[in-house]
Amino acid sequence: MSQSEEPVAAMDRISQLSNDILCHILSFLPIKQAFTTTILSKRWLRVCYSLTVLSFNDETVADYETFRRFCRFIDTLMLSNQQESQLKTFSLKCRFWFNDDNRRSFDGWLEAAKQRRVEEFHIFLNNVTMSSNIFISQTLVVLKLENLRVEDENLCVDLPSLKTLHLKYVCFENQNDIKKVLKACPNLEDLHTSYPRYIRRCEKNKEFRSLFLSKLVKADIGSNDVPFKVIYNVKFLRVIKVKPSLKKNIKEFFKGIPVFGNLIHIELWFYGFFHGWDGVVQLLQHCPKLQILYMRKWNTSVSKDWECPISDLECLSSHLRSCTILNFEGSENDLRFAKYILQNARRLEVMTIGVNSSSSDGMQKHQIIEELSTCPRMSSGCKLSF
Repeated sequence: MSQSEEPVAAMDRISQLSNDILCHILSFLPIKQAFTTTILSKRWLRVCYSLTVLSFNDETVADYETFRRFCRFIDTLMLSNQQESQLKTFSLKCRFWFNDDNRRSFDGWLEAAKQRRVEEFHIFLNNVTMSSNIFISQTLVVLKLENLRVEDENLCVDLPSLKTLHLKYVCFENQNDIKKVLKACPNLEDLHTSYPRYIRRCEKNKEFRSLFLSKLVKADIGSNDVPFKVIYNVKFLRVIKVKPSLKKNIKEFFKGIPVFGNLIHIELWFYGFFHGWDGVVQLLQHCPKLQILYMRKWNTSVSKDWECPISDLECLSSHLRSCTILNFEGSENDLRFAKYILQNARRLEVMTIGVNSSSSDGMQKHQIIEELSTCPRMSSGCKLSF
């Protein structure tokens, strides 16, 4: 067989594959590259219209005319009457701008995806106001929204199948809107909220009083985004910007925490402030099964001496395997807490300390290493890492 015949023979073999296999192969290509195969035959066009994962990104768009063609391409694919198969994922990442005409097209794309019983939406827009209809779907399992606005005074939500909800830099009309969304997700397992914004804030949290996400396994939230009583069933919890609201002091904040009976992994990110180790210990008292503790802190604001707890914590005596403290400043309080963990965690496997070399108030790094390396450890197998 000559070299010129080899590509033809290879194409013949590929063409003998079933539509399902061809569709699977094309799903690994960028959507525009996948459609270049349609020059081969009409069959490839049908295969492209059967793709179950559609991902659109305007990263190559340089001006409005190019963006308009980008939108027309999506129109051709999404609004075609050749679309029949169920759609698994619709992903749209737009950094460019929308006008009223493009907005109508965008709403049409969402409705077309919903008509195909879409399971996943991944939407990133450049601060564009989108239709609230995206929150109504019987088939949606994953919903990830980023950098957009949902402005609807009477937000309606119905997401009975939703298991994953990520809201990053999403602006709502009303502070109660996010509560409406959560109430309409009875099967939610994974929740991520990052810096939600509201045009109008509410003084009362009535919407949360009867809400409990019983199937939630993982939560990644800001400390004031969602009350802890709503998510206390989780196994994994990351809290960004650990701080009380303006109406609470730090003691009241930790007193209001429920018992996290299933929690095995927690991450605490103290941005811009750190109120001391008392609050952390209070939190650990509510996490009896905790195995992994990860903390990142900045700017210690507590000067009083910290006293180690008199009674043992259940998680230290029975479960804790890993403890990580980043931006460790080497203050007396920091050292007391680290030693408290080392001396009381019976099953601790690794203690990781990230020393803040820019701190001028605490010890030097070599002094911290020497101080903690010589500290007795309850767990003989514990490894200390800096």
